[in-house]
Amino acid sequence: MEDFTTFKDFHLEANVYLIETEFGGRSSAVFDGYCGQFFWHINDVDSTDWDAHYIFESGQVHPGQCAACKIVLSPNLLKCSKGRFPIGQQFGIREGSKIIGVGTIVLNKVKNA
Repeated sequence: MEDFTTFKDFHLEANVYLIETEFGGRSSAVFDGYCGQFFWHINDVDSTDWDAHYIFESGQVHPGQCAACKIVLSPNLLKCSKGRFPIGQQFGIREGSKIIGVGTIVLNKVKNA
């Protein structure tokens, strides 16, 4: 797998924060290739979970840390969203029903955006 600097085939770039363990976050780090759910508001639905893959600037992020990341979105999300991911929009990273991180979009490379 390519690292953050060389990885070019992504849809979004974001700044993310992993919630600290004592506030309900994970107890361990996440690494490049992590497949957490991209928790997003779309098409007048209150919120939906979509599969996504994350590549982190430092290769990993521990609870309580911030990091830049590149995100590869699922084909279903790309189709439903029509590329509407505004810069500055926030999203959640979930594992099941648990939000383990939050992020803000800083770059959108989706076609038709």
